[in-house]
Amino acid sequence: MVSLELGGRKNKGEMERYVIALDVGGTFLVSAVISSKGSFLKRSYKKTPVNSKGTSEEIITTFVRTLREALDIAEDKNLNVIGIGVGMPGPFNYKEGISLIKGVDKYESIYGMNLKKEFIKRLDLKEDFPIYFENDARTFLMGEDWIGEARGYKRVIGLTLGSGLGSAFMADGKIVTEGQGVPPYGWIGVLPYDNGILDDIISRRGIIARYNDLTKESSSGPDVKEIACLAEKGDEISLKVFEEFGSLLGKVLKGIIFRFGAECLVIGGQISKSFPLFKKSLVQEIKSIPSLRKVVPARRIDLSALYGEAKLVFQD
Repeated sequence: MVSLELGGRKNKGEMERYVIALDVGGTFLVSAVISSKGSFLKRSYKKTPVNSKGTSEEIITTFVRTLREALDIAEDKNLNVIGIGVGMPGPFNYKEGISLIKGVDKYESIYGMNLKKEFIKRLDLKEDFPIYFENDARTFLMGEDWIGEARGYKRVIGLTLGSGLGSAFMADGKIVTEGQGVPPYGWIGVLPYDNGILDDIISRRGIIARYNDLTKESSSGPDVKEIACLAEKGDEISLKVFEEFGSLLGKVLKGIIFRFGAECLVIGGQISKSFPLFKKSLVQEIKSIPSLRKVVPARRIDLSALYGEAKLVFQD
């Protein structure tokens, strides 16, 4: 059984503290053991495939196995593990650890399940062992505030560009979900646009749809990574797709950034790896905002959320 204190040779106050961080994506789980000083335990970083369309038992088993492996690494080194931090896509009851995901073609089979209770039971943890859940876009921003590009700024907006448009707002080091310039829950992707929502356009499927529209390709055309490669080689249509993407993103954000008074805009998610392709058109739309001092991709695109998930536990 793993307890709140995995090391017995020193007093708890004298020991370095560690957290098991788990980031839940649509195709992979990413996990690591992270110290309160912001360092990764060697060889603890792991990327595990997950079938998000599988049965509830398949999904929970993969979650638990991933956490078990990380805990075993920590136990083997006699580390003081003080909790588990989990970044989950929504909708989700983050306080209770209950999945509300439905109608999004991933993790639907775990709808209504209490993941916190499942983890405690299957990992043989104490009932009061700290397990915290948070929206994955928020953990991304928390990580960038702790270790990355958002550090030192008082008002920050974080975006995760991938299968959808994730967003989070931070003021004075705290996530905020309401206030001037902040959409409900801090979610920009659900704001209406045209006949749908922004998530339909500023996302992987939005980029693919626009490329297919310009090239008259079928739905089996290239994915975002391939479109980016074409753009980097000078393909005019691909370049136009990313230019339009940046311009639209800037127009959407302009009023939000202005009203919120954001000093820093930090961008993550897989699409942020193509930031140079849409940077110019994005910056062109928002450069006149007085408060804005920095527009930048995440320093550690694949690690930021893990830092944020660890911070969930450390800050408590």
